[in-house]
Amino acid sequence: MTGKEDVDRRVKRTKGRLHSALISLIMESDYDKITVQDIIDRADTGRSTFYSHYETKDDLLISGLDHLTADIELHMAADPGADDAILPTLGIFHHISENHALFKRLIGTRGIDIVHKAAFDTFTAIALSAIERRAADGEQSEIPPEARAVFAAGSFMAFIGWWLDNAMPYGPDKINDMYRQMTEGSVRART
Repeated sequence: MTGKEDVDRRVKRTKGRLHSALISLIMESDYDKITVQDIIDRADTGRSTFYSHYETKDDLLISGLDHLTADIELHMAADPGADDAILPTLGIFHHISENHALFKRLIGTRGIDIVHKAAFDTFTAIALSAIERRAADGEQSEIPPEARAVFAAGSFMAFIGWWLDNAMPYGPDKINDMYRQMTEGSVRART
């Protein structure tokens, strides 16, 4: 193993400890009251180590959204409609369901605004990529791709909000089917 691989593993471990520390603190306290000092104390790292990876606790929070992208990719493989969809929603619904307690703790804090903005930007980028892929395959629309992407992301965020506000009355698979039916007109039967 090379020295670079050792450093990469150490960096990954350190970032993981910092992220875990932030999540555990959010589950115990109001996000707005958590300090960088609280995070480094919980992660048992130094201040300079924290700042070598992140500028603020908000940056650390945003970096955790990488898990969302990984979950989307994981669930896309199991979702027969993901290739045709503008947004691969099944993975997102599963991620939210699995992390509901965390999102609930963030509501009413500045943290939820940060997560909302980062998620909206991510969903818009995913939708734009799918729309551009569809256009390259011959799909035509008079609506500019950027406008379609923003609409897809915004309506999806509103639907997620409704689902969370109503205590997630449907599981991720069912809510995904409902969303797909409303936005794409049909739902493939599950086998």
